[in-house]
Amino acid sequence: MKLDHIKRWNFICSYGGIFFSGSIVYLIMLAVYIAISPSAQSAKETLMAFPVIFLIWIMPVLIIMTLLLFLSNIVLIFHEHFGYRRLLGTAFGLACIAGNLLCRRYFFTSLIGDYLGVIFIGTSIMGAVAIRNKPELDNDFLIILGCYIGKKGKLMPLIRTRLNRAIHFAWEQEIATGKAIRYVPSGGKGKDEIMSEGSAMAMYLLSHGAEDYEILPEKESRNTYENMLFSKRIIDSEMPGAKIAFITTNYHILRSGMLAKKAGLNSEGLASTTKWYFWPNGYIREFIAILFMHKKTQAAAATVCVLLTLLVQLVR
Repeated sequence: MKLDHIKRWNFICSYGGIFFSGSIVYLIMLAVYIAISPSAQSAKETLMAFPVIFLIWIMPVLIIMTLLLFLSNIVLIFHEHFGYRRLLGTAFGLACIAGNLLCRRYFFTSLIGDYLGVIFIGTSIMGAVAIRNKPELDNDFLIILGCYIGKKGKLMPLIRTRLNRAIHFAWEQEIATGKAIRYVPSGGKGKDEIMSEGSAMAMYLLSHGAEDYEILPEKESRNTYENMLFSKRIIDSEMPGAKIAFITTNYHILRSGMLAKKAGLNSEGLASTTKWYFWPNGYIREFIAILFMHKKTQAAAATVCVLLTLLVQLVR
């Protein structure tokens, strides 16, 4: 893979990239507010007023988002079964609306609300870009991230979609460049699974035309970070410096890219699709997980908001 291609991908899958893209939107909105604000209002008054204005302006978006999340959750429950987790998107949307209203009361809380809004916008932008990413067709290995396979070992639709996308990508690369790719299906055995996800995926690949030597299953990982870390060890033992891509479901691609980088894996991601009513809840889970992945950054952001609030109090 070309270095600039990898650099682009690493920027997309970074908290800095998320903050940068969200901040661009925030600054555009600030510029619009400055352009339409009363001429009698000083620059200081404009800057102090904007954090609340930003929250007011994004409220209609939050309301529409919550309605759409509610719709997707209802459809999800209709197709699957009722469960409180199925209402995660609706609960998140309502929490955003309530938080937006509460954060307007004080300058400090409005700054916190603006920061979270910037991160949510940035995550949405970079997530959309990551979903559309396509690795260059010169990879040596393709890691396939596992997920729940079912109590009887039957592969669920989500994981079959990842595998089918992986097979299609491998064919596409070999047809375009003549370079064969080797699969690393990655996933350990859960408490209610009869075999490891890596083994189940390997069997699926074999049944769909892959040769045994083309498959290097990873069978010990328990989460996405371990998927990346343990798969890297297998690949490094086979071919140090190999060119690597990984595949996972679209809503999971951004955080997976972050975790791949954390594990020291120099790779690009390829997204597979899922049913539209699964995507919103998955996306919300990923956004929350990204926030928790960067707890030190959140603490630093809160500290900056405190310092800005104190500075405003001093210059009044």
